[in-house]
Amino acid sequence: MDFNDAVLGSHNEHAPLFASSKESPMRDILHKTTAILQGRGKVITLREHAEEKECITDVRKNFIYLATEALSEEKQSIPQVHIKKSFDSDSRDEKFSFRVKGFFYVNHSRRLMKVDYCHTLRIKLHWKVKASSPKKTVTMA
Repeated sequence: MDFNDAVLGSHNEHAPLFASSKESPMRDILHKTTAILQGRGKVITLREHAEEKECITDVRKNFIYLATEALSEEKQSIPQVHIKKSFDSDSRDEKFSFRVKGFFYVNHSRRLMKVDYCHTLRIKLHWKVKASSPKKTVTMA
């Protein structure tokens, strides 16, 4: 199966997009689609970088699909989900990672195909200023 002819479309272009206005910060967006393993798979990558007054944000989304011919359907299992979150108070970096892995079946030209997938979302925030607790008021009696 040539995965480039599938529903996901086929192009291998880098498509940077730039958006800026007085209300929104400068954002850089990169979209890339790459065929892998002689057309049996596809990697779709989206990257966004934004600089705001309070923080710098980097967002990365990856979608990986790999198609193989299947002789029969195996029992469908639930997708594997992994979530991580961390915050480093010294460097003021906050990180979040979300990954889902699984598979599904499709019929293509009267052949049963198993499509393995892995979707990943990674967000990194760098806070420019240190967050401080609100000032406490003191009441004298």
